[in-house]
Formats: sequence, structure tokens, C-alpha cells
Amino acid sequence: MKRVVLVLMALLLLTATCWAQTTQAPKGQDVTITGMMSCTFCNLPGGATCTKQCCQDCVKSGDPVTLTDEKGNLYILLSGEQMKPLMNAERMDMLQSKVKVTGIMVKRGGIQGLYVKKMEKAK
Repeated sequence: MKRVVLVLMALLLLTATCWAQTTQAPKGQDVTITGMMSCTFCNLPGGATCTKQCCQDCVKSGDPVTLTDEKGNLYILLSGEQMKPLMNAERMDMLQSKVKVTGIMVKRGGIQGLYVKKMEKAK
């Protein structure tokens, strides 16, 4: 009986710890940024232009998605929800187009990231 209680307490503690870690929101500045959404492989070396299909293939293979604003600032786009993918079929269709992204901007070690809350095609 003591073993059962001990195992149940350990599971409860483990579950509570995992739940607490997944509910932490990133700390940063709420922003809305409009820019060109692309893959990192083609965009990072110097803003090379690639096709929508190229970007989709790069992202499907694990390449991070980037957003470049009108001033040339580059942001790595991240899922606003832990353990949920950023890109779905609708968002994949927006690659290589101008989008408006709302989310939480974070900066660390020279990298700018944007935890996406909302994404839509820019008008």
C-alpha cells in the first residue's frame, strides 16, 4: 500500500512540474510587425529570393521561418504555444509573401525571436 501511495505521489509531482513548465509565457514586448515571411536557408545569407515551393520544402525539412520587416530587421518566428507547430497548411501558403504577425518579441545574444500569437496576410 505504501508503494502505491509513493508511486501516486511521484506521478502527481511529475505531472505538476510538467504542467508548471508548459504554462510559462515568454517574457518580452507585445508587437505587431509586417514583413516578408521566408525560410532561413535562403534569406539569412543575404536576402536571396527563392520561390514559394523552395521555402515550403525548406520549412518542411526543419528550416526555421523568418520575417524580414521593411527596415531589413530579421526575426525568427516561433510558435506561441509550447509543443505546438508554428506552421500549418494555411501558414505554409503564406511563405514568400507579405504577412502581418502579432506576438511577443524577445532578444537574446543578438538574435531576435517572435513568439507568434496571430498571423495573417498583409494588405
